[in-house]
Amino acid sequence: MAGIALLAACGSNGSDDGTTAVPEDGSGTSESETTAEPASIVSTKWILKEVATADVSLQSADDGPSAWLQINDAGEVTGSTGCNGFGGSAEVGEGVVTFEPLLATKKGCSGELGEIDTAMLSVLRGEVTAEVSGDSLTMTNADGDVLTLTAGEVPSGEL
Repeated sequence: MAGIALLAACGSNGSDDGTTAVPEDGSGTSESETTAEPASIVSTKWILKEVATADVSLQSADDGPSAWLQINDAGEVTGSTGCNGFGGSAEVGEGVVTFEPLLATKKGCSGELGEIDTAMLSVLRGEVTAEVSGDSLTMTNADGDVLTLTAGEVPSGEL
């Protein structure tokens, strides 16, 4: 009988609300947060969030056309700068993506959209470092120009 009372006392949170106290590890992160796998560079649609070059630093507008890219399992690259569509091939290695010259449409893009178009295509040339952290991808070329992208879905009406 004393053992039952002792077990009941160990599970109590000190109030009579019928709940049981659950000890925490103090880390502040749940098990699902610590075991979540980061998105894969391959087969994920990456939506542009920000581009930063020596000439420009811009964030992609939420209300405008989405700039994005995707590399499939065969190394085929497809995407859009928000103005021009592009395609080509790339080889994905450990922390590195090597882009073959990409082919892009030649629409005239002005203003911020034109700057994003030029900057994005300039980063996606040759070997770039690629770092995935959760659902974020950062690509940096040899000149230090950076694309920051996030895993997501591209609206079906876009290139």
